[in-house]
Order: sequence, then structure tokens, then C-alpha cells
Amino acid sequence: MSLFQILEDKAKQKRRRIGISILRWNEPIRASLEKAKAIADIIVYGDPQFGFDGVKNDNQEEVGRQMVRDFKAGKLDQFVRGQVDDFGTVDEYKKQFGVLPEMKRLGFGLMRDAHNHEFWMILVSNPEGQTLEDKIRYIDGATNWLTETFPEFKPKVAVMATCRPGSYGRDPVMSRSYDEAEAVVKHLTEKGIEAKNVHIEIENAVTWANIIMASNGTIGNQIFRAVMYLGGGKNLACPTVFPGYGQYEDDSRNEEDWYPHIVAAAAYVK
Repeated sequence: MSLFQILEDKAKQKRRRIGISILRWNEPIRASLEKAKAIADIIVYGDPQFGFDGVKNDNQEEVGRQMVRDFKAGKLDQFVRGQVDDFGTVDEYKKQFGVLPEMKRLGFGLMRDAHNHEFWMILVSNPEGQTLEDKIRYIDGATNWLTETFPEFKPKVAVMATCRPGSYGRDPVMSRSYDEAEAVVKHLTEKGIEAKNVHIEIENAVTWANIIMASNGTIGNQIFRAVMYLGGGKNLACPTVFPGYGQYEDDSRNEEDWYPHIVAAAAYVK
């Protein structure tokens, strides 16, 4: 079973009410949301068209905030950020759910590459994973959330570094990256999670791993964008998680296929 199939099977267990912000339409967007009607009842925030139920609002900042408030009020079972700004959505979520302002979120993506390999990509935002401490926080949070949300999921983690073993010692920054990858692998192995330092060889990692952890968020963001926008791949899910306070489905605002994100949001509902 593919990783996305796990989400899709869970999403189909019960019909859910899912919100999404759409401010700009085109035919691929309309078609993807029509397809998603088979999975969930869709509520469009911003510019509802084509027979979709929704909430009309031209104020982009308020669109996202209203969607979060409606989720908190129980009017939605889950939501997809869609085309509104990330900052306002996070800010309103923290306000509505009592998340401490300084608490850092977890965000990661389920990718499918051009060869149909599927994997959860960890560290996909530029500031993330720049220290060993943050890498441990992220991989612990991600593996905990994935196994709690999808009990059938068994993590196999490929941890990346910025150099091969043979280049170790030639550059202090690259060597530190390799040392940190080794430390993450040791940490996971001691917890009983299968893990391996694959250094720069992501092409080999995708053949066996279901989680790939970039060497830092800057590189992870570039891998994410290259797979999705240049390499013929897909972003199939993008949870934003506040451990202990819930989650919602995030995305890249330039996407046009919203079907997998609706599926993912529905799959997160307990």
C-alpha cells in the first residue's frame, strides 16, 4: 500500500466537512475540487464559485482567520490553508487553540517523485533543522505524530548530510552536518526506529525509506520545490502540527491540484 493510500483509506471511512481558501480559480483547481467532492463536503472561503458552498470575502487576511475560527467553532471538521497567507493562519490558530506564541510548529510534506516513490520529507522550511537540537525535536515530533495518526505506519528514516563519508574532514560545516546525521541516527536507533545516514544520496534513500530528513530546512525546501515544480512530482500532504494542540493541512499557494490536500485533511480527523 502506498503512503497516500493510507491517507485516502482513512479519509473514506467517514465523510467530513473540509474548508479551503480559494481566491483565484482556473480549470485544474475546479476539476481537483470537483474530484474531492467524492471524499468530503467542501466549503470554499474567499471566492466560492461553480456551485461550491462557501463564505465570500475579498479580504485575504480575514479569509484565513475566519476559516480557523469556524474550525474552532466546530463548523468544519478540518481545513486546508489553500491560497491565503501562512502567517495569518498560524497566528489565528495559536489564538483560537491557546498555543503559546513562542511554540514552534512542525511542518512536513508527503512527496511523490517522478518515479512514483513516496516519502515524508522532513525539514522543508528554511529556518528548520539548523541545529542538532532542532533536528531531534523535528524527527521526534514527526515520527510521533505519524505513528499516532496512522497506527499502521512504521517509520524507516533516511537522514541526510551535506557530504559523503569520504569527504568528511575536508570542510568543517560539511563535517558537522555528517556528525549531526550520525547523532540523529543513533537517537532514532536507540528508540527502536530503523534509521540510516544516507549522506547526500537521496536517490538511494527513496528505494527503502518512507521518511527522508534533509540536512537542514534550507536544503529540504529546495528539494521540496524541485520535486514538485521542476521534477514532475507531487505534494500529497503537508500537515502543520502543534504537538498537543492539533493540526491542519498546509500547502504551497501556487498548487493547482487540491484533491490530495482535501484527502489529507479528512484523514487527520479522529
